[in-house]
Amino acid sequence: MAKFICLFVCVAVISSAYGVSQEEKEKFHEAIMPLLVECSEAHGVSKDDIKNAKEAGTAQGLNSCFIGCVMKKAGIIDAKGQFDVDAGVEKIKKYIANADEVAKFEEVGKTCASVNEKPVTDGEAGCDRAKLLLDCIREHKSEIPL
Repeated sequence: MAKFICLFVCVAVISSAYGVSQEEKEKFHEAIMPLLVECSEAHGVSKDDIKNAKEAGTAQGLNSCFIGCVMKKAGIIDAKGQFDVDAGVEKIKKYIANADEVAKFEEVGKTCASVNEKPVTDGEAGCDRAKLLLDCIREHKSEIPL
């Protein structure tokens, strides 16, 4: 993402595929991997931590600032620590050609925009908000095609 809604979630937590081609998924994964590597090094998250989160289907136990780092670098969480739905939708269009599938991401994004209204303890850092966003996306993972 230059990716969407929770690259980490899409890569590490969401595993079902609907109308998105394997080629689109691979393109998306290739784009997100450098962000995962950079942020994992910066926040002390190992490959095993990510693998375990993926296998468990949850990000519990992962450093929330790792999640925030990935989302900020992807442009999903902005400099003020807020979830930017519009930027996310524009970015996902680079990876998914089918307008119906993009619309599914947009709908979940609009639903999850409510995280911007929730209180956080880290101000504009984006760690807490990223965790809230990830939780929301996980709640709606069956609605999005990655």
